[in-house]
Amino acid sequence: MTPKQLLALVLTSTITFLAIVAGGGYLYLTRPDLLGFVSPFRTDTVVTPPAMWELELDRLQKDNNHLRHTIESLRDSLARLKAHNEQMSNECSRLQQQLTQAQYTINELNRSTQKDSLRLKNLQMIAEMYDRADPAEVAKILAGAENSYAAAVLRLMKRKTAARVIEQLPKDKALAISVAALDQH
Repeated sequence: MTPKQLLALVLTSTITFLAIVAGGGYLYLTRPDLLGFVSPFRTDTVVTPPAMWELELDRLQKDNNHLRHTIESLRDSLARLKAHNEQMSNECSRLQQQLTQAQYTINELNRSTQKDSLRLKNLQMIAEMYDRADPAEVAKILAGAENSYAAAVLRLMKRKTAARVIEQLPKDKALAISVAALDQH
């Protein structure tokens, strides 16, 4: 090989080497992803401010995230309120049933009290009539009556008249009426 040929070969090899190195460096700086690298730095040192639409997009994304969080929170609150409402509705139904039962019981007690009051008035009226009647006749009537009824009537009569009626009753009936009177309040 001649010196000219050797020089041409070295020169060609050097230029080729430099071209490869320069091309690889250029790719490394501009498109490192083509070489399988992540860019270690940016080539331009001037930072460009974000465009207005980028700022608005960022703000809208933050607002969207905040709204999603708020909606989720409201859904949870709504679910809790629905459950609480159902509990309150069940409690209201239970209390309404108790109120209806209490009203029924009060009405029954009122009817019973009215009956007892009417019965007492009737017994008082009968006792007044028996007070005016002949004790022997009253004794005949009460001898056939129930012991509790006879005791109630005698208790409402004047004491003197009731004593005369008891004198006219058979002894076993007078005793049974007296015992019945002890059981009454």
